[in-house]
Amino acid sequence: MTSQRTIQHYMEHHFFGRHPDIYVQEAVENLWLSEHDHDFVELVLVTGGRGTHYVDGVPLQAERGDLFAIPVGISHIFRPSASSLRSSRSSYGERLEVLNCLISKAALSRLSAFLGDDGIAEFLGWLAGNSHHDHGQDHDAKRRSWLRVRDDSDELRGLFTRLHAEYMGPAEPLSLWSGVLSLLAAVYRHADLLEDGEVAASSAEAATFARSRPSAGAPVRKALAYMRAHYAEPLTAAVVARAAGIGERQLSRLFAAETGRPFRRHLEAMRIDACCRYLREGSVAIMDLPPLVGYEQWKSLSRVFRQAMGLSLGEYRKQAMRNE
Repeated sequence: MTSQRTIQHYMEHHFFGRHPDIYVQEAVENLWLSEHDHDFVELVLVTGGRGTHYVDGVPLQAERGDLFAIPVGISHIFRPSASSLRSSRSSYGERLEVLNCLISKAALSRLSAFLGDDGIAEFLGWLAGNSHHDHGQDHDAKRRSWLRVRDDSDELRGLFTRLHAEYMGPAEPLSLWSGVLSLLAAVYRHADLLEDGEVAASSAEAATFARSRPSAGAPVRKALAYMRAHYAEPLTAAVVARAAGIGERQLSRLFAAETGRPFRRHLEAMRIDACCRYLREGSVAIMDLPPLVGYEQWKSLSRVFRQAMGLSLGEYRKQAMRNE
């Protein structure tokens, strides 16, 4: 006998009290929340730990830096990993922590009409659960889709954190909407850097959206995928350009245009993010970190880390242990 999934339905009026169209919160996921769908859009960023994100019944591994865009009507639930549930000191950084931004469907419709851009309208319409591919199919047969992007540079985390601070403060409307628009724009831009296989979709909708974007980002997508797989190696722009199938000068120009930061800074951000993960997990001695994150010398890693994080490696780990 096949067991039936019990899915709760969340309504807008349960969340949009402080603001009629926006709700922002940070949370620690647990085992007690039920699988649910909703009549609003949810952007959710994993800010700590790891676990499994069940999206429309499909299990996806989720860890810090994963952002999921969940359109209207798609069910999902986070389940923390086993280590997330332990209270031992060594499990710091394993708690499955997330930041959520909920946006009403009506707000996306107004925004789409106001901006008047076909590409953005397609993106916002997809988030709002509007089908552009019905072609007579019934609702159950046509399953919608979702989007997952990686935030290796912590850009989305920064936007989310500022938006949460605005929401928890006086919630001045212009500042709050500025934060939401910045977040949507970043997700829209990141979607252009996805490989086809990186779009987790139960139908063709999300993949169609991603492939409908301009093709200029294809070399950068290849470069980013190569960097994610090889950041611990002695990478140079020339090596990555060869992997992407273009010249070094062209890569540098496209990289800055597509990602908003130079190649070297993006690679450095990937390595620092990896270093932070090792420090939070506590599984690697600090002196053993350099070759694991792409640095030959301890002094180089220590200098770059302090510049990026404002703390030494040891101070970062101690602060992580205190926060546990």
